[in-house]
Amino acid sequence: MTSPCHPAGWSDPFLQPVAELYGRVVELERRFFAALPFLVAQPAATVVSVGNLSVGGTGKTPILLELLADPERPPAAAVLSRGYRSAWERGFYLLRGPGPHPAGVTDEALQVNAAFPHVPVLLGKNRAHTATMAGKWFQPQVLLLDDGFQYRRLRHDVDLVLWDATTDPAAARLLPLGRLREPPRRLAAAHALLLTRCETATPAQIASWRRFLAEWAPGVPQLEVMTVPTGWIDPAGHPAPLDQGPRQVVAFAALAHPAPFFALLPKVGCQVVETRAFRDHHVFDGRELDELGRQAAARHATLACTDKDRVKIDAEAARRLGVWTLLTRPRTVAGEEVPAALRRLGVLPWAKGRPPSHRPT
Repeated sequence: MTSPCHPAGWSDPFLQPVAELYGRVVELERRFFAALPFLVAQPAATVVSVGNLSVGGTGKTPILLELLADPERPPAAAVLSRGYRSAWERGFYLLRGPGPHPAGVTDEALQVNAAFPHVPVLLGKNRAHTATMAGKWFQPQVLLLDDGFQYRRLRHDVDLVLWDATTDPAAARLLPLGRLREPPRRLAAAHALLLTRCETATPAQIASWRRFLAEWAPGVPQLEVMTVPTGWIDPAGHPAPLDQGPRQVVAFAALAHPAPFFALLPKVGCQVVETRAFRDHHVFDGRELDELGRQAAARHATLACTDKDRVKIDAEAARRLGVWTLLTRPRTVAGEEVPAALRRLGVLPWAKGRPPSHRPT
């Protein structure tokens, strides 16, 4: 099987051997932990992983936030996050309560904390350790494992795997030929496949990737998910409806894939006069923010960003520079809330009071 529109047998003669070696190493690692189950942590809580097969963003954090917002989830929950590129990635940090929190905490963790300050977020690459600490301190019923599909040292009860519907077909190959961390056959281990960013993809792209996912993961339910604008946060930090937002904007974002955000702004009535894209997880300093403010003033425009970016900007700086924040939520293309759709499919463990049976790993 090949990726859509990608000829069978096509390969870069220099990178192909590297990709094959990488694939063997990944498979050996998976088999190692499967053969030695005593190395895999077995927490008392149900573990729900939100992950993907590729490097780069696919919209995991918005899905995780939806799961936390689900009124039917068990009340005691904790989030396990790697803390990617933070000072705590190789250590440990507990994020809980309104803060203040130290500089350098990842934007994903700050987003979760801002929306659910009572939910403990445990940062650290060793998620087996953070799961143990969460169990001792908080006795959660549910552990939400952020970006956990490739994490072997902790049992998964549910694997939600995201796939970006705008993915370039050439990227659907193993690193370094493409952007896949594991071969596509691993999709069969998912309990549900969420095809994200459908609002940006064409119908042909969506249909092509649906066939691709069905070929590699027959029988695994698929959900088409789109990003829906819901409102604004004004420069003072107050909510505002969509029709009361800015009209002419300089848009900036530090995302793995900022294009979908830029494309959403015209749909809510904004004229985008300029865009600035930063590296994913970038932390804005005062100089950069002031430069963005000057650019917006020169274009007689307003600054606009995502909520993932807003959590990294000081409230006073946002007010002074006039930063507006577009709020969004994921929904299925049919208009259903994602947790409700997953419950309807019997995927979420709290849909029937018990986790679904394990799929092959």
